Amino acid sequence: MPKVLSEEQISGYRKDGFVAPIPIFSADEVKACRDNVEHTEATMTEFFRGIGGTKFYLRFPWAFEMATHPKLLDAVEDLIGPNIMIYHNTAWIKEPEDDAYVSWHQDNTFFGHDPCEVLTAWVALSPATKETGCLQFMPGTHKGGLRQLNTPDIGGKNMLSSGQNVDVSEDQVQPVPIILQPGEISIHHAFLVHGSLPNKGNDRRMGITFIYHPPNIGQLGEDRTSALLVRGEDRFDLFDHEQAPIVDDDAGNAARHEQAVSAYRNKVRELGNRTVDRFD
Repeated sequence: MPKVLSEEQISGYRKDGFVAPIPIFSADEVKACRDNVEHTEATMTEFFRGIGGTKFYLRFPWAFEMATHPKLLDAVEDLIGPNIMIYHNTAWIKEPEDDAYVSWHQDNTFFGHDPCEVLTAWVALSPATKETGCLQFMPGTHKGGLRQLNTPDIGGKNMLSSGQNVDVSEDQVQPVPIILQPGEISIHHAFLVHGSLPNKGNDRRMGITFIYHPPNIGQLGEDRTSALLVRGEDRFDLFDHEQAPIVDDDAGNAARHEQAVSAYRNKVRELGNRTVDRFD
């Protein structure tokens, strides 16, 4: 019996590669999350553009609490089962009237999880609308597996450090805008082709993503990476186990975070992302 999602939503995820909107966070929880993000920006300058843009659930207890929100994990469990690891997360912040965008891409291109039983939860901390540059999904494109890439798009204001640029010129489906209110999330398959346009609104478009997978899947390549078990058990030992951040141990959290990011970056370089550090 599903915990959060309906059978129709689960069926839609299998068919289209995504489900949205899903209400998860309360208004108070959203405000606290946004306050924490903006406090981090104010005190750590461009932290989220450098290594802080990766796996910061290991650095900050508030981010770990977001990633392990019971209702969020219940929704994830409805799609991938009761044993859950978090592999990656990042902040997606577009300023008003800025040209920043995200090119068409697939999340698993530089994760290398095989098989790709991986999903991304996108948490809205401010309104995500057509005007503010919400996500756009290409329904059903997750069924085609990993795609070939065009020349990287790194010359403009692409928010992807890799400049990943999937060719969608022969796709017959129309992109679907994913409109979310603060506290709502979308979930999409890591092979689903998606991107987003610039923010033309008058508020920041703020979102945080969390990437989850079951423990029983491997990765392409030789380099070993790490993940954090957040529900159930791991009987496979395919990833090094990360440690949740400890309150009042910022130095230790920072060291563990940097170690995990180093392993993550080694993997994405092995899989072909040569510009993973271009925003540092």
